[in-house]
Amino acid sequence: MKNTLVNGKFTNLISINDRGFQFGDGVFRTFVCKNGKIPHFSQHYKKLKNDAKIIGIKIPKKDDLLTDILKVCNQTSVKVVKVIITRGSSSRGYMYNRSIKPNIVIQSYDFDHKRLIQNQKGVLVESAYFPIDKNIISELKHLNRILNVLALANKKGDIIDRIFLDRKNRVIEGAYHCIFFRKKSKFTLPSNQGSGLIGVSRQLLIDYLTKNNVPFDFQSIHYDKVNCYQEMYLMNSVYGVIPVKKYDDICFNINSEITSELNTRLNFDYAQK
Repeated sequence: MKNTLVNGKFTNLISINDRGFQFGDGVFRTFVCKNGKIPHFSQHYKKLKNDAKIIGIKIPKKDDLLTDILKVCNQTSVKVVKVIITRGSSSRGYMYNRSIKPNIVIQSYDFDHKRLIQNQKGVLVESAYFPIDKNIISELKHLNRILNVLALANKKGDIIDRIFLDRKNRVIEGAYHCIFFRKKSKFTLPSNQGSGLIGVSRQLLIDYLTKNNVPFDFQSIHYDKVNCYQEMYLMNSVYGVIPVKKYDDICFNINSEITSELNTRLNFDYAQK
């Protein structure tokens, strides 16, 4: 099955003048399609549209985008889907003609079931070696991910993610995942201080906790206070909720019941065979 669609056509070719390639000028989303269905697609589309609007890119209508996405998936398997929308192609330089047409790239990949199963046993994470700063695009899923690339460089194979801290040594997020903690029956999410991504999975968790009156709060979590929590979790829209067993030298409890419950309630168990 062909797995790459560029502007509605099956091809893996795009102009070298594309501004996504030249400048990281665009936005993207990554999510799962199971048996032709995409959990939380409305939320993913809303995030994609809002991010694109902030940087002045118009994206296709929801139904049109969904139709193209399903062309690289099928009705009998689980696929990881990546949607990239760039501003389009232009000549040399940062300036661009406002009439240029966005480029839409859609790709699908096989889902790694072995990784999913292994993750649920608890994973290892460590701190990134440099801090992140607040800027006007911190909360956007834009194409310039060089900080994430650098943070993960030379990572050992048993380390699943590296955790970003800001210059005040506050825990923000992972390079791959958002993060949250739990102590007794209360969940705590990093307040992010405007430095971290505001993603779909994080908002789904907030909505679920709010709707079901589960105790939670937002805290500015200093690195030195991380060991006050009993449990730590990673989360994204591909592998769902993942328990952390060790962050640097800090060990956490693995609560399989809570992990399973959250993945089920948030509809992240789609990846199970």
